[in-house]
Amino acid sequence: MKRIPNSLLILLAITQLWVYRASGQSAGQLQNLHSKQLLVVLTNGWNDLQGKLYAFKKMHGKWVLQFRNPVVLGRGGLGIGDGLIPLTIAGAPVKHEGDKKSPAGIFSIGKAFGYADRQHARWIKNPYIQAFDTLICVDDQYSANYNRLVSKDTAKTDYKSFEYMHRRDNYYKWGLFINHNTGNVVLGDGSCIFLHIWENSHTGTVGCTAMKEKYVLRILHWINAKDMPLLLQLPAAAYRKLRTQFPLPLIIQN
Repeated sequence: MKRIPNSLLILLAITQLWVYRASGQSAGQLQNLHSKQLLVVLTNGWNDLQGKLYAFKKMHGKWVLQFRNPVVLGRGGLGIGDGLIPLTIAGAPVKHEGDKKSPAGIFSIGKAFGYADRQHARWIKNPYIQAFDTLICVDDQYSANYNRLVSKDTAKTDYKSFEYMHRRDNYYKWGLFINHNTGNVVLGDGSCIFLHIWENSHTGTVGCTAMKEKYVLRILHWINAKDMPLLLQLPAAAYRKLRTQFPLPLIIQN
């Protein structure tokens, strides 16, 4: 039997360990990186709940670091989520509803939200929704409103579980909706993923990415929907491999 060259064996091994598939507009968006703002969240491993966020702006064709800050993620760490491109990584966990994992992958960023009324949030350059007492996010996968922000007063009450967006604490005083499992929603793949204010530096979330209030406010002052901002979350080693496929910024952790 003819011997397979070592170089081919190595290529086959890499292909099995790391597979990317992209198609249509999403692939073009990432390949050409029309986005001018990028938030990158890196952890040391899949099970870590602490990480660091890096904010980049595209300037003259190059990613330029604007700021960085510590974050916490889900108490279950990271799991591959439903983002702009499907990622398959051998041995990596996959995000599911209720697993307390934050989604890993590349995601567009949706509406901003907060406890302030619209007039006092006019400085935010993303679409903004006030978290009234009746605003909820539905996490019941069997509901027609699964993974949506809706008004409890007017939404069809086919849901058995949800969370109020106006809480007694300040977690959702300011935040951003992350477009994980949106569009073609897959039942059970996870819902209600936000960027919001943390409790502290060592307490994880139930699947969101959280940080100090001053850092959330800095992001909200900086982010602009016109720049097509993206959020990328991965363990650092996985991010380095992703950079071989897409023109992403070099990050030197310290």
